[in-house]
Amino acid sequence: MKYLLTLIFLSCIILVHGQPSFQIIFPTEGRNEVGGSIIEDSQGNYLAYGSCMGDIELVLQGMIWKIGPTGDTISKVTVFGDSASVICYVTQIENGNYKAVGWIGSDINEAHNLLVLELDASLNILSRKDIELPGIQAVTTFIMKKHLQSYYLFLGNYGLQSNPPNLNDPYFVKLNSNFDTVCTRRYSINGNQQCHEMLFSPDGSQLWLLSEAYFPELVTGCLVQLVIYDTLFNYERVKTLNRTDMMGLSKAKWITDSTFLLAYNYRKYRSTQQNIAIAETDSSFLFTDYTQIGAQDTIDYIGFGNALDFNSPDSIHYVGTKNIIPDFWSPHPSWIRVGMLNRQLEPVYERFYGGDARYWAFSILSTRDGGAFVSASRYDHNQHSNYNDVFFMKLNNQGLVTMSSHPDLCPLLPAVVYPNPAKEMLFVDLSWGKANCLINDITGKQLMQVNLRNGKNSINVANLPPGIYFIVLKGRQNEVFTQKIIIQQ
Repeated sequence: MKYLLTLIFLSCIILVHGQPSFQIIFPTEGRNEVGGSIIEDSQGNYLAYGSCMGDIELVLQGMIWKIGPTGDTISKVTVFGDSASVICYVTQIENGNYKAVGWIGSDINEAHNLLVLELDASLNILSRKDIELPGIQAVTTFIMKKHLQSYYLFLGNYGLQSNPPNLNDPYFVKLNSNFDTVCTRRYSINGNQQCHEMLFSPDGSQLWLLSEAYFPELVTGCLVQLVIYDTLFNYERVKTLNRTDMMGLSKAKWITDSTFLLAYNYRKYRSTQQNIAIAETDSSFLFTDYTQIGAQDTIDYIGFGNALDFNSPDSIHYVGTKNIIPDFWSPHPSWIRVGMLNRQLEPVYERFYGGDARYWAFSILSTRDGGAFVSASRYDHNQHSNYNDVFFMKLNNQGLVTMSSHPDLCPLLPAVVYPNPAKEMLFVDLSWGKANCLINDITGKQLMQVNLRNGKNSINVANLPPGIYFIVLKGRQNEVFTQKIIIQQ
């Protein structure tokens, strides 16, 4: 018995401290790649899926990445002649193979069909099925969820035949367990519906779409809405949330039998600052309390894919991007901000990765070992000619990467210091619990000393003359972090 207890104890230590964690980048010169959502299969592999486009052939092609539990990788591009395609959903089926679903068309702006592939463990295509969608023009939004034994799809139908032209009409598809079409439904809403998330009602009888939309019965413009359909895609009603601080890009997941977590971009009225907000709400779609994650004078976005996830309500993972600059090929750095909240939506930890390039965070997956898996894109204006590399991180249960073959890539920072250059105010987002902050000139002379706490901190530097300085952070366990800053008039 003593020997058995010892083995159990050692196993627990290995589980907690021996979790695999790594960073992986796919450097593909001249090919822009986007890997959005992620799944974990029954063998502990991670599969991401999306698309790529070369700067010569200019054909959008579906792409899948498979990353093993220790970081070994496979990536495959799905090439179908000159056709454009995107992989939008992957699931593992009973025989251990994978089903991949997306769209395919003769051109990115032409009529599209559903594309259903079966793949083996090495991502080789075993079978292909094209499903014609009557009345579809071009797919802009693709959201697919499994409910019971069926698969439900919301597609944004965009084109000249929409009402008004070149806006998104809702288009629904239902597939059975064999991925055969059960029914389709097309709407012409005389408006524009941008859907960001799809939930099933607690009793399973309705589809709830979190959208930004305009409907004829509304006298206002686009607002965040809960649009409700039954499972045969009959429109039932729409509930508009009259909040000017919600900027769309809403993501949600049920956390109890009657409430779900809602993550969205938060922006104060007439402000350029945006933060991440996470709230708990129910079918009333009303809430007053929320957790706001962000900092002054920056734009912080939630992940563009699955921005929050959890296997346990006490360990809620979220991902976003800090310091988004509204420029498609921005030379400014950004950071992947990843963290965990408890059941009360209070922070357990927050980490900042990056600052060496421009990162866009897409999705986070809570993994079965208590850690998380993050997908993002990376653009380095010094090395890339207008294309993104796909970037993945496997984090342990503390949000850390302890093993990496790229130690200088996407570094973990205990703090993000901004703006840089600064004028009157300097802000420090600190992931440590506490820190002693020193500001020294280039000779090493100490000019200021400030005590910082976890989270957002501000330092008035208006009295410092213009020049180059060094900010030095000292943690409680002898950690030291130094960064050069520039003060301007």
